[in-house]
Amino acid sequence: MRPTLLGVRARIWVAVLHVSDRVREKITNRHGIEEQELRDEVECIPGLRATWDDSPDRGRRAIVEIRLRRQRVLVVLYPTGIDPDEFHLGSAYPVHD
Repeated sequence: MRPTLLGVRARIWVAVLHVSDRVREKITNRHGIEEQELRDEVECIPGLRATWDDSPDRGRRAIVEIRLRRQRVLVVLYPTGIDPDEFHLGSAYPVHD
């Protein structure tokens, strides 16, 4: 693992991704991202790379970069604390190059 500006890069396994109604509405209405297409790129993907960030305000989170429809998207995942492979979706942000 190597340090980055945010934290430590690592490979993670997302076996279960929890998406609240509020987050689902936000990513769909604000960013045009459908829950299922995001799940297809994050859930049960071997070798998914994440950068861990420990925020004093938001706690520990993993930032994952994926590609949706040829566009980079940053996905914010919060560990559930129940199982190391189980996460809550915080948000997903398209990156406009």
